[in-house]
Amino acid sequence: MAALKLLLDDVFDFDFSVIAIHCSLEEYRMAFLINKYAGLRLKSSEDVDFFVKNDKYSFAAMRFDDQKNYQSYTLISNKYKLKYAKQVVNSDLFTESDSEHYKILNLVPEVKNADYLLKIESDTSKIPRLALLAQLNQIPQIITAYNVEVSSLKSKQNLIFE
Repeated sequence: MAALKLLLDDVFDFDFSVIAIHCSLEEYRMAFLINKYAGLRLKSSEDVDFFVKNDKYSFAAMRFDDQKNYQSYTLISNKYKLKYAKQVVNSDLFTESDSEHYKILNLVPEVKNADYLLKIESDTSKIPRLALLAQLNQIPQIITAYNVEVSSLKSKQNLIFE
């Protein structure tokens, strides 16, 4: 008898859109400005935790659920600053010196220069991206904000964290 083989396509439909934001402000200040200019009500929520090789990385997140329009907005930091100590052995008077080094880890490495990602989930087919982009680009502290094509991201599964 021939073996029956079922294949599961791992192609999932990602029903959200992402806006990349370049800005050097802290999370709470960024959320305040987005709330002011775009009319959202982002509030702090639980950090998004990722575990890689027994290491925990936490990305700060702010969230707003717009129940009137059936949309939810999540502002998440795209960068995590990992601090590690490196011991350097020198051949001079001070033979050993400890120094602190930093490594930047990105939630979505394809947009590694973006400081924040604004994830917009909607139960309806219309998402007001263009109007929101115009409002975000009017904020003086934001260098630029642009739409990211989710289908072209290799690490889009990192944006599913609920």
